[in-house]
Amino acid sequence: MIQTPYLLFLGDAPDQLAAKVAQGIKDWRPENAVGQFRMAGCGADVGLVALTLEEGLAAGAKTLVVGVANRGGYISAEWKEVLVKALKMGYDIASVSKNLSSIDVILNFLPP
Repeated sequence: MIQTPYLLFLGDAPDQLAAKVAQGIKDWRPENAVGQFRMAGCGADVGLVALTLEEGLAAGAKTLVVGVANRGGYISAEWKEVLVKALKMGYDIASVSKNLSSIDVILNFLPP
């Protein structure tokens, strides 16, 4: 079971359509989301309070949900930096992306 509540990661999604997973959580299970994490250049907004990773933890978030479908499944260096930081802070990470589908993939983001 994915631990709640969530901080919804919108990354640098170019538009609202890319944030359909986060939007669905906000619409159908709003009680499970404490806020949204948006990076510079993010064109999506699901209407939740914008939080940093630190603020999300303080608000009780346990899982960072990657709530966007990025084009081609590409995970940028900027995303990796945020995801690694979240892991180190104690967040669980949930994603439907095949590029983030196993712990082995996440661990490959960590520096040697």
